[in-house]
Amino acid sequence: MSTSSNLLWAALAIGAVTGMRSMLAPTLVSRALSERDDLAGAGEAAQLLTSDTAQTFLPTLAASEMIGDKMPFAPDRTIVPSMMFRVVSGGVSAAALAGVRREPVLVPALLGATAALVTAKIGLSLRKPYQPRPLVNAALGALEEGLALMVGRAGLRRALAEERRGR
Repeated sequence: MSTSSNLLWAALAIGAVTGMRSMLAPTLVSRALSERDDLAGAGEAAQLLTSDTAQTFLPTLAASEMIGDKMPFAPDRTIVPSMMFRVVSGGVSAAALAGVRREPVLVPALLGATAALVTAKIGLSLRKPYQPRPLVNAALGALEEGLALMVGRAGLRRALAEERRGR
């Protein structure tokens, strides 16, 4: 079974979102999948992101990350623990989308994880020069979050709309 191009684009988008905000992609995927009634057999990633625990904590974690990102003491997103978490977050989020579509999860998970790493590095390099200017840095962070939300929603539409039409 091959992986559809819409799923690959969605994995790339979800990974990019994870690179910008590590908790936003799993939150968006969790919300989108929790509204579905066809999760039986969708795989462990989908089950994890739609669990009651995930539904309870992911939105709070995503909101906290968005606030914390603008603080002057926020660590770089490219430190090793952050990058490792972004890899897992992007990979699991993309795998959940693949599972719901009943498609192989390996390639989308790798694509989501890789996109998270690349986007984290790019995002940091674009904002780092403005860190000494707190208001400018906060405004850029808010713009980055808006972009992440748009990209994430577009990725979800791409992955889930085609799947609903029966591919």
